[in-house]
Amino acid sequence: MRNTILAALFIVTLLGCKQEKEKIEEPDVESLRAQVKPTEVLTAKAIYSTFEFRVNASGTMESAKELKVTFEGSGYLEKLYVKNGQMVKAGEPLAELQNDNEEFAIEKAKLAYESAKVTFQNDSIGYSTLSPAAKNNLELKSGLRSATVGLKEAQMNLKKTLVKAPITGRIAELEEKQGNIISAGKELCVIYTPNQLVLTAKIIESDYGRIEIGQKADVFPLAIKDRSFEATLIEINPKVDEGGMITVKLQLNATEGLLPGMTANAVIRSPQSENILVPREAIVMKSGKPVVFTYEDGIAKWNYVETGLDNGVDVEITSGLNDGSEVIITNNIQLAHEAQVSRTSVMGATN
Repeated sequence: MRNTILAALFIVTLLGCKQEKEKIEEPDVESLRAQVKPTEVLTAKAIYSTFEFRVNASGTMESAKELKVTFEGSGYLEKLYVKNGQMVKAGEPLAELQNDNEEFAIEKAKLAYESAKVTFQNDSIGYSTLSPAAKNNLELKSGLRSATVGLKEAQMNLKKTLVKAPITGRIAELEEKQGNIISAGKELCVIYTPNQLVLTAKIIESDYGRIEIGQKADVFPLAIKDRSFEATLIEINPKVDEGGMITVKLQLNATEGLLPGMTANAVIRSPQSENILVPREAIVMKSGKPVVFTYEDGIAKWNYVETGLDNGVDVEITSGLNDGSEVIITNNIQLAHEAQVSRTSVMGATN
């Protein structure tokens, strides 16, 4: 009996010690939280601004002013004054055909004119005044009228041997070489104004109601990486083609480094309503509801929000967030409310 009582007391003592030990070793939640490495995140500012639909377009650049330069005369190409890519001023010589025959024709025409002029003057002796009809008869009789026309014709033929720039611009598509035989009407080159480029592009017909003349756009040439150019929508063709596309024209504000014929993509910005905007990456779904985590002194705060329009870059927040809030845009899918986070940098405002 005594041994049984002693054994029971021993067992009770052991259980008490075990419970005390477990109580002592119970983990401290705050201590564990301090040991967890904070999640590194990027943040951005939520701003109150105008939401813009982004209408995508793609097309080819063209010069707003471009002219084909052709030869008026025919013959041997004796002189070529320009080359591709060269800038020229209006009236500047571009090319010249051999003009020996034309020069000789002018000399003959001048002699004929002078001879007819002398004959006319001799025939006019004795007349104090000449009526218009009498003067006309004498001009025809003396050959002065014919000689005058012949001289003008010879001068025009000489002028046709010299090709001048019709506008100020850049030479392109020049293929002729000195020594080539030229026929009248043959193209010499193209001259375009490099500081007036237009992107002729196409948009899908469902975006037609979102665009208006004067809206701004960003143009992204395929040949120039990591750079965009500002443009303005200047023309909308009011017709849908067979492929369901509408042609628009965007005037580029700057053209340095750009050439006609370049392919480019564009985003036309169509302003809508004003509201709080956040980057699309800030929105995460929790239990089927949109949530935005905000950064507050190293802690991620869970915010239920209501969203509005979405353009693929920015999302409109209609409620649940304040202007200026710092929202988390990376590593936010696995975050929990009041999780510790480490901010690596703050991105600029959206839009």
